[in-house]
Amino acid sequence: MSDGGLLLNFDLTDQPLKRQVKYTGGRWRDRVSAQRSAKRNEDGLSTGTNATPLSTDRRDRNASLPDDIGNDRPAKRQRIQGDSHHERPDVSSRSLSYMTGKLPPGSINAGPRNPNHGNNNKPGGITSRLFTSNPTPKTVFEDPVEDAEPAQPSNAPLSDEAENFHALGLSRRIAQHLSTKLEMKAPTSIQKNTIPLLIKEDNDAFLQAQTGSGKTLAYLLPIVQRIMAMSQHEDGSNTGVQIHRDSGLFAIVLAPTRELCKQIATVLEKVLRFAPWIVSTTVIGGESKKSEKARLRKGVNILVATPGRLVDHLDNTQVLDVGTVRWLVLDEGDRLMEMGFEDELKSIVSKIRKEELKPSNKDGVVFDKLPQRRVTVLCSATMKRNVQKLGEISLQDAVHITGTTSGNDGETTAETDEAVFAAPSQLKQTYLIVPAKLRLVTLIALLKSSFARKGSVMKAMVFISCADSVDFHFELFRNASTRPASETSITDNTVADAAYITSPANPTVELLKLHGSLAQPVRTATLNSFRTSNDPCVLITTDIASRGLDVPAVDLVIEYDAAFSVDDHTHRIGRTARAGRPGKAVLFIQPGCEEGYIDLLNSTASSVAPQSYESTLQKGFFTPITLPKPDKETDPPTLVSERQTPKSRAEALQLHIEQRLLATEKEGSNNKLLDSARQAFRSHIRAYATHVRDERKYFDITQLHLGHTAKSYGLREAPGGIGGGPSRRTFKAGQNRGGEKKGADKNDGDKASGKRGADNDDIPAVDDAAAIRMRTKMREVMNVASEFNIG
Repeated sequence: MSDGGLLLNFDLTDQPLKRQVKYTGGRWRDRVSAQRSAKRNEDGLSTGTNATPLSTDRRDRNASLPDDIGNDRPAKRQRIQGDSHHERPDVSSRSLSYMTGKLPPGSINAGPRNPNHGNNNKPGGITSRLFTSNPTPKTVFEDPVEDAEPAQPSNAPLSDEAENFHALGLSRRIAQHLSTKLEMKAPTSIQKNTIPLLIKEDNDAFLQAQTGSGKTLAYLLPIVQRIMAMSQHEDGSNTGVQIHRDSGLFAIVLAPTRELCKQIATVLEKVLRFAPWIVSTTVIGGESKKSEKARLRKGVNILVATPGRLVDHLDNTQVLDVGTVRWLVLDEGDRLMEMGFEDELKSIVSKIRKEELKPSNKDGVVFDKLPQRRVTVLCSATMKRNVQKLGEISLQDAVHITGTTSGNDGETTAETDEAVFAAPSQLKQTYLIVPAKLRLVTLIALLKSSFARKGSVMKAMVFISCADSVDFHFELFRNASTRPASETSITDNTVADAAYITSPANPTVELLKLHGSLAQPVRTATLNSFRTSNDPCVLITTDIASRGLDVPAVDLVIEYDAAFSVDDHTHRIGRTARAGRPGKAVLFIQPGCEEGYIDLLNSTASSVAPQSYESTLQKGFFTPITLPKPDKETDPPTLVSERQTPKSRAEALQLHIEQRLLATEKEGSNNKLLDSARQAFRSHIRAYATHVRDERKYFDITQLHLGHTAKSYGLREAPGGIGGGPSRRTFKAGQNRGGEKKGADKNDGDKASGKRGADNDDIPAVDDAAAIRMRTKMREVMNVASEFNIG
């Protein structure tokens, strides 16, 4: 340098110069991880990590870089001593693997960590963060107080010895049959108030009573009694009149779903075993109209039907003569109106009334013992506006009958104030405040603790909002490897052995699913399997099983997704505590705006203090969790963690489920559990937005955390496509949307066939005009919610 130049004086330290490396490309988490790894090496902390940047500047390729990132070829992963097959990844790669889902097998079992991995590693390996960033409940939890004396059942048969079926006006033959064959010694309150009135008088009636109180027999027994009276005297002697199946159609019973129709037909069949000459049948869809026409042509005395299919037969089946019909029963009237059957009901009522009432049949049998006018019986849980409208359509000078009054007040449905429909008093209700991330593990813990003792719970029902979610939870909870692969049955995809929720006391728990998108034979066989099972079993279902179904020994009802209205909630929990039996119902509620829903429920029922999820996790995960049978014998049969606590087990279980979902995608399995979880999540979000208008302030879709909700489906991020509407379904050639072959009946009338977006449960396979009319009506009446009007 020349003397006149500028002299710069630099103060250099003893440390060698290190060029700053700039990491570009890839994900920001990967770049941060590489920078931290380089910083640790600069500080002299040997961690043994081998993080490699995705890319560096070209001019820095040959610079002096840390050993673990300066090479073009990534360094090999260190082998952990004692692990001969799988190497445990380092901190950076494990963090990246958690985000991408590429975890090595066995990583959910927390084992000893590499001591060279630094101080930032927590024991237990990767954990699923379930107990952080959760909203704080506003509800103040109190210790549950056990009642000193259990509540007296409000729907049990009467205990008065003077009250028996013969005293109500039924013949001794019927009363003896009920007592000996059906083991029914005494009537319930609604039966006591209804049977004498329908036997002696010809007035229309509106029946209103609690769930499980015996409304079905309340209207069936008077019908059977008056038909029997034509062939027998009061003392049981024969009148000489021969009543047979071709004598005429005397009664029509309408119900909204096929399951309820089949249940009514089953009860009626049991009652008619003492009189086999009186014939009943059903026309509910799910089979060809040719088969139904053949039964109608042979003759029937009592017909149980769904409205859509009955309208079809009234229009097209000439052998169906309604001139002899004396009774028209509308069971679950509020549900009939909610499901859009108003036009069909108007058509049925008008066609029956238009037909002239015949005093005798073609054989000359005079119907002097039957009502001399057409009697309509309406059964409904509430006196809502749509039910009042149905009463105006079908009832004339009706008598309002409840389970608490005598029923002879002469009031009409229009003059009766709206009554509060309460759950049975012996039903114990619990509300669990559960954050969205913890919903899935809390459900497993609740079911596991319920079956922890032998005989404590035999049958449980889990209500979920949509069919897609039912399918996902069934596939997740099932233990498919326990059933032989060669076994073929109609219920192969709806009945299986359960995993996760078994216990040493109940090593086998049967798992079932039911929703309206299943074929009718499958639905019938599944429900029959649930009824007749002698083993502990769990039915995962939609609202298709919430109305009228009477399943013996249901001890527990879980509302995993809240009902779309308070009335639907009451019907759901009414599947337990029937006919005086005890029962328990549990409702899942999320912290935040949903907590106000508890006050709404308490205003219509007895006050019940809510509970936190922590006690449920303590009970359910107190013991290790049994996983589904592994594919490899080397895999562990139970889920363990380094810290054997309920919370650590919950986190390990959540991580196991997340890895299980990702494994099905990686392995290309036919199970496709991950796709099922994504579709179930989308359907659940759409369903969440369809609560009735008055209750949407409690279920505000804008306050729902989508990421935390996705966690409850085993997903690590919320999938897209939520607002795009139901996904399009493809159907095989030769099939229509209802799943039946071309040429089969399109007017199903059940609202429970066909799968539109999998979350539109119970949509009928009707003709195009009826479908358009129904969709228009559903858009106009958005304040009426059920499982079919979502999407």
